[in-house]
Amino acid sequence: MAKRRLEIAADKGEFLTLDEVAAWVQDAMRAGADGSTVVSATVSFGQKLQKISIEADTAKQPSDRTP
Repeated sequence: MAKRRLEIAADKGEFLTLDEVAAWVQDAMRAGADGSTVVSATVSFGQKLQKISIEADTAKQPSDRTP
């Protein structure tokens, strides 16, 4: 089972936006992640998202997943 780390990080001094997170989720789902995949996050002192990541099973194809 091949695993691949997928992550997105904001530039220094910036934070992730909802649009960036939504695009990242779509990319992760296309790469084999499913809705039960746990997301790791790094947040700022003010609790704003700076970085999110997952370990996705890249051997899984979208057609292999059950709805």
